[in-house]
Amino acid sequence: IISTNDDPGRCALCLEEFPTGPENLTVWGMLFCCGKGLCDRCVSSRFSAASACPVCKSPLSSSSRGIGALKKHAKKGRPWAQYQLGLVHNEGCRVPQSDFEAVRWLRKASKQGHPVAFLLLSHHHIDGIGCALNLSEAKKCAEHAMSIHGPFTAKSCDLLLRVAAAYSPMKTVEARKEMRSILAFLVGKGMRQAQCGLAMMLRNEDKDYHNAEKLFALAALQGDVHAAHGAAVSCWDLGEYARANFWSKVFVKTKGEGMDPDRREECMEKIENIQLDLRRLR
Repeated sequence: IISTNDDPGRCALCLEEFPTGPENLTVWGMLFCCGKGLCDRCVSSRFSAASACPVCKSPLSSSSRGIGALKKHAKKGRPWAQYQLGLVHNEGCRVPQSDFEAVRWLRKASKQGHPVAFLLLSHHHIDGIGCALNLSEAKKCAEHAMSIHGPFTAKSCDLLLRVAAAYSPMKTVEARKEMRSILAFLVGKGMRQAQCGLAMMLRNEDKDYHNAEKLFALAALQGDVHAAHGAAVSCWDLGEYARANFWSKVFVKTKGEGMDPDRREECMEKIENIQLDLRRLR
């Protein structure tokens, strides 16, 4: 689906295993003439200066190396080619940039189970570019990518977090329910951003300070600065003054690094007030 390699996880020439992880979503290089995927070393050493394809031996003319050959494969229903054609339209690489054409070909590839096509489609649905803004479809695409291929789980989770963030300004019951469902799923995956997001919903909407503090604490232990502040405030609201003191010190130690300046100033002021009240209680 991703390429025509006998083993899609290895380079078609040197058979070296491709690196995995969210930053390496596909093979390093794609031969449009035959759909073989190559590692970056083979692209540099064997392919770039060759007059013929090092795999299928067809001449590397402008048509076979370019978009012409890719379109032929895509029209024959080959998912790797449909995805690549969607990608070049998405990026405007050697073809006029067209989000509508990108979505059209990505949809064709996704219908045949191409995992990365699902990921790109999810982006398009979240942003409403080349198609209607549709958060429900964005969620489905990310979930499909996750179910098809293990290495794409981390990237799919990032997209689901984007979907949840897009629901955030919406105040309807359905939107809040959908956002909460996504965040709860991502909490199960150990995502600190989701832990912090769900904790904020529990604290601000449900007034469930106890469970909010638990989630804030989990996120703070992973280095989330916002969560350390949230844990301190939640403990203060619960009357857990010793824990409020602990988390306020954790937050002060971070100096709110990485936070928006206005937000950092607001949080620092709140923590300073908590610490002042704690000293008075002593």
